[in-house]
Order: sequence, then C-alpha cells, then structure tokens
Amino acid sequence: MDDELFNKLKQLALTVYKTIDEGISNGTIQTNDVIFHKWKVDKLQYTDTGIKDYGSHIEYVTKKSIAIDEIIESIENSNEFFSALDELNSVFGKSNKLSNNLKNFLGRFIYRCLSNLKFEVIDNDIVIAAFLKDLRGEPVKYGAKVELQGIELRSEKIDIVEGITLRQPKIEDLEKEFREPWFITKHRFHPSAILDIEFLTRNANEIDTRIEQAIVIFRLFKVGGVKCTTYQLYSDSITDLMATGTVTSHDTSAVHDTLFITPEDELKLKSFWSKVNDSIPESFYHTSITKADYTTIAYNRYSDALLQNGIFERRIANAIMGLEALYFKPLGEMQELAYRLRIRVSKLLSILGYNPYEVKERINEAYGVRSTFLHGGQLDSTKKNKLESKYKGTLLLSVLDYLRISIIVNILILKEKEEFIDLIDDSLLDGKKEELLNSIISGAKEF
Repeated sequence: MDDELFNKLKQLALTVYKTIDEGISNGTIQTNDVIFHKWKVDKLQYTDTGIKDYGSHIEYVTKKSIAIDEIIESIENSNEFFSALDELNSVFGKSNKLSNNLKNFLGRFIYRCLSNLKFEVIDNDIVIAAFLKDLRGEPVKYGAKVELQGIELRSEKIDIVEGITLRQPKIEDLEKEFREPWFITKHRFHPSAILDIEFLTRNANEIDTRIEQAIVIFRLFKVGGVKCTTYQLYSDSITDLMATGTVTSHDTSAVHDTLFITPEDELKLKSFWSKVNDSIPESFYHTSITKADYTTIAYNRYSDALLQNGIFERRIANAIMGLEALYFKPLGEMQELAYRLRIRVSKLLSILGYNPYEVKERINEAYGVRSTFLHGGQLDSTKKNKLESKYKGTLLLSVLDYLRISIIVNILILKEKEEFIDLIDDSLLDGKKEELLNSIISGAKEF
C-alpha cells in the first residue's frame, strides 16, 4: 500500500469532518426538517409455524436534512482534495475516472458525517482501504438482507454455508422508515424469513444471481412457494454507486404452499445446498437465458404450480407438464402417454424409496385432472370432493414432490435425456439395467 496516498486520503477525510463541524457551528450549513413515516411494531410472535401474532402502527419521525452540494463543492476546491487527486494520478495513472472515484470517496465521508455516526480512526482506515481495493480491482464485501415469503423455520437462525444465513425476522427487520407515504402500501407484507448473504466480489450484479439461486435451492429442497419480496443491498465498495439501496420485487404471485424447516431438516439443508449449488443450470434463475432445456422447462412448470393462479386443476396441469418435460422423448411418443408417464415416474421413484403403486395411482389421477383442464373443463364438485377425501388433500403436493425429486435427479446425473429414459424403460425388464439405474441416481437418495 502507498503510505503517502493513504495519508493524503486520511487528510481529505479529516477535512470533511472539519468542514461540516465548522459549518454547522457557524450557521453556514443549514439543516431542514424532513418527516419520515415509520412502521412501529407493537407485538411480534414467531411460533413453530411462522409469524402468528403481529401488530404495528405508523409513527411520524422528524429528521434533520442537509443539502450536501455546497459541502461537496467547497471540499472539491480544497488543497487536500487536489493533493489526494495528484497522488492518485501518480500511483494509478492520470484519468477522468480517478477524479470521479475520488468524488465518490468524498461523498461517502460526507454521508457518514451527516448520519451522526461515531468516527474512529480505524473506521476511516477501513473505508480508505476499501477505496484502494476498488481502484486496484480487488474483491470487496457485498451483501444483502433478503426478505422471503413462503419459508418458515423453527430455529432462530441457520448458518447454511459460509456467508449465507437463514433466520427468523426480528422487530428491527420490520420497523422501516419511508420518505413517501405510498411506500407504506408497497411494503405492507412482512417477511416469513430473512436470508442474509455476504461475499467478496467485484460484480454487484452477482447479488441478484445469488439471491435467485438461493430461492431455487429452497424450492427444490422441499415443496414450497418460496419467493423474494424485497432486499436491501450494502457494500464496502466506495466507487460502485449501485451497490446500496432497496430493491422491491414486482412479483405479485401468491404463496400457496409454505416450506417448513424443522431442526431435523437443518443438516439435510446444509448438505443439499453444498450438493446442488454448482449443479443448478443458470437458466433456472437467469430469465435472460432464452434457450431453455427440458430441465428448465420442468423447473418453470414446477414454479408455476407453486406460485401462479391457485386453481387446483391449473396447478395439477403445470405439475404434470413438468413431469412430461422430463419423462417424454421429444419425438416419437404420441400414444399411451399417461401409461408411459406413470410407469416411468413410479419406477424411478421406487428406487428412491417411494411406494411405486401409490406413485402410479396418483400420477394416473393427476393426469386425468390435467387432461380435463387442458381440454377446457374443470372438475365438478363431486369429483373434486372424491379426490379430496381419497387423498386427504395431498394429491397436488404429492405430484409436486414427484416433480421436485425428478428435477433434482436430472440435474445431478450425467446422462442425456433420451438415454436416461431408455435406461428407465430397460430397467423394468433387465436386472443389470436396474442396477445401473440405481447406481446412477444413488446420489439423490438422501434428498
């Protein structure tokens, strides 16, 4: 590290503190009152099945605001600013970008002063060190506090892997301040869980990727309509102006099935995360990827069944279409589709510990519902009540679970689709083929 550059940046930081302190004292820096709307939590009870008792009201909070443009202009004309800029140009080579980066550095310290934070020398050193990492292109800390719906946990916190923690919401997570009243309505839904993500990177866009990837893993771990509603970004980066703030999802879909994580699930979740994290196709969470293979189509139908229109027939149809994407060959299979599907699914899942007769029966019933829906019909009340009574309301969840585990198998094995389907068919008649199938999918058994 260049000691001379470090010292000149420290002098610039001290100039910021001195300018603001003197300006407020002699009245040259004026403060204005700004009213914020704050959600104040009156009560919060998080039980084994999530938030059950919650109450809040709106309070009005008055804060001091200072226009910083004149402060920035004053300090940009100081000897300390030009001295630091000259040293930057000497170390990194002269460029207009360096001047803009130094202004960002200046703005960060001004913001820190106006936020009434306590300033220690070590705090300044940390910010200066982060700024120099930015200039050298070295990784710095990025993170996000992600508000989730559709997932609840019994433990207060689960450390899943390094840098990723899932936890119950706290009062401070729910007490938010908003400058504009309409944000109150926009953020009216409280989260059922908080996901904290933190890592080193140079790419702020990686935050979005990691959040979407985490949601995919949760949905595949157990059946549950997990979704992100809002996340707050933060970073040690001084030069990346897009690395802080709040992002709100425009997803208005409803959560129909909640994922409950019990203490017994925690070790399984950690193992599952480590197992599938690197195997999930990017197309599962990057919507910009337009060329989707059969596993992506299956996952999209699975997500639709979890979150989209809650009509029973539509959700069953989406689940069956997801299975069809995995278990049907693209060409040459136009007959006995229901038969082929229930035989193949029941065979594969029997190796994973499912009852094949139960799987076959439920796939058959669900396929009938799917056909009714796709041909423009709906089940009459008598048929729907019969299914409800026969399966005690679990038919849809069962088919979703079959699809979930089938997706996992297909992303973990190293087999082409048609080759894998042929192996399933051959295993019905050939013991050696069955042993081979068993060996191939053994890695998915624990899930």
